[in-house]
Amino acid sequence: MSDFTHRGPLGQKPPKPDRRDPAGFAHMARVKCLACIVCNSPPPSEAHHCTGGGMRRDNFKVIPLCTACHRGPRGYHAAKRRWVARNGPDHDFLPRVAQLLERARRD
Repeated sequence: MSDFTHRGPLGQKPPKPDRRDPAGFAHMARVKCLACIVCNSPPPSEAHHCTGGGMRRDNFKVIPLCTACHRGPRGYHAAKRRWVARNGPDHDFLPRVAQLLERARRD
């Protein structure tokens, strides 16, 4: 049951996003066709799930990273603090990714 704000009862966590949703996989496939958002390496990229800022893992909140920026020695998963100090929080790139996807959709 929910109230007029469409939220569940107080004290309950919101439902987790369904990571098996085909639309989420289609979104990730489109993101992988973009150049790396950090160094502009050509596609294909890896889809990095943004988790900063208290976000839950969601297939619609991904950014394109090349292998070096994602898993390399100076990449996000190898040196997260240095990566964030150098590039900023991963979730700050989401609006730019949305712009790039919109531009790609129109072309």
